[in-house]
Amino acid sequence: MADSELPRFTVIIVGGSLVGLTTALALEKAGIDHVLLEKGEIAPHLGASISIHPHTQRVMEQLGVWPEIKAGALPLDIRHHYDENGKLFEHSTILQEISKMTSQRWTTFVERRFMLSCIYNQIEDKSRLRTQTCVTSFTETEDGVEVTTDKGEIIKGDILLGADGIHSTIRELMAEKLSITNAAASKEMRTGFTSTYHCIFATSKNARVSNGQQFLPNGGVHNVYYPGFSGVVAIGVPGFAYWFMFVKSDKKTRMPGIPKFTEEETEATIAKYGDYALGPGYTFKDLWDSRVKASMLSLEDGILKSKWNTGGRVALMGDSVHKSTINVGLGGNLAVEGVVHLVNELVPLVQQCEASGRKPTRNEITAALDAYEEKQRPHAKTIVTMSRYVTRYEAMETWWLRILRRVSPWISDKRKAKAFVGYINEAPRLNFLPDPDEKQKLA
Repeated sequence: MADSELPRFTVIIVGGSLVGLTTALALEKAGIDHVLLEKGEIAPHLGASISIHPHTQRVMEQLGVWPEIKAGALPLDIRHHYDENGKLFEHSTILQEISKMTSQRWTTFVERRFMLSCIYNQIEDKSRLRTQTCVTSFTETEDGVEVTTDKGEIIKGDILLGADGIHSTIRELMAEKLSITNAAASKEMRTGFTSTYHCIFATSKNARVSNGQQFLPNGGVHNVYYPGFSGVVAIGVPGFAYWFMFVKSDKKTRMPGIPKFTEEETEATIAKYGDYALGPGYTFKDLWDSRVKASMLSLEDGILKSKWNTGGRVALMGDSVHKSTINVGLGGNLAVEGVVHLVNELVPLVQQCEASGRKPTRNEITAALDAYEEKQRPHAKTIVTMSRYVTRYEAMETWWLRILRRVSPWISDKRKAKAFVGYINEAPRLNFLPDPDEKQKLA
């Protein structure tokens, strides 16, 4: 059979943010047909920033995205940690140590929209990306999957990936179908995430409104710890400060009852905590006054206990199955790991089947989706648990965490970095693309 006559395997991706765009680009690199459906626009003016760690940089290098990110970003450098009295209690070089141990790769903060744009720019066939398109239902068969959009259009493919975030439409549709046979699992899909903290996400100019004085030098990071709340600010892009205020909520809430906040509630939070210092000589309010954009959101976290796929051709990815608090800045990086795990299972299966002149069967697809979950779930557990712990640690939630904060400076930065680099080294890379680490060894 000629190549042009081979049946074409098609992936339907729902969601056009970090997970969806990265999946689309990886599939394009592998030569696998796909269509991406996004309910809004690609790279909208929403959200604040995203942290990029060395293992994500490595994947972005493989996909050809990193040069554009690198040109617009700065490596984060020294971290200064301040207590509730404004005392510097830790001068940390851990980010430098991590860079030394990971082939000089960076940790940085960039605008989320900027990173999405960089990924989007590398996608050659943008006709596969369809915006302003909502999914209303899907139907699985032995031979494929059909998606119905809000425009009444039916899109056919071989596999459906829900990359549509914490409020996933695909997860809700899966839960609805599951309610007929497994009510408990259906309920867990709808209620499996909780929130104990909320956060102001903000981007500000790195200068006071009053006199133009910089808050931090380029690449600088400040952390501050108060009972019940904490803050961090980082300069990952020249001229801009990405900062966060983490506040413990009055009570723990569970989806779908996790609250959303109004602009008035955000202003009230600044009025309550704004006069506290985030770093030497400046307060949260100073940063707020120089803001470019800001919003306050609940910090959901959790891992979906239910199976991440339907046992057929539909699977969930990213925040739709695992969500971590953002203090460590690893949620987006974890999501990219999931893309890599899934694509590493899918690409060889599709390529082997196409070489035999056929498409993967439903059972083969399910096996690949199960393998992706088996590899990703332990990573999700590690990051969600660690992030939850760090959130509590930074807000000094218990007496022993307050003691640990005093012990932390006595642990060497090299030792701390080595522990994190162990995780970084275990993170997956795209098996079908050249390994940048091997390229460095040959250089």
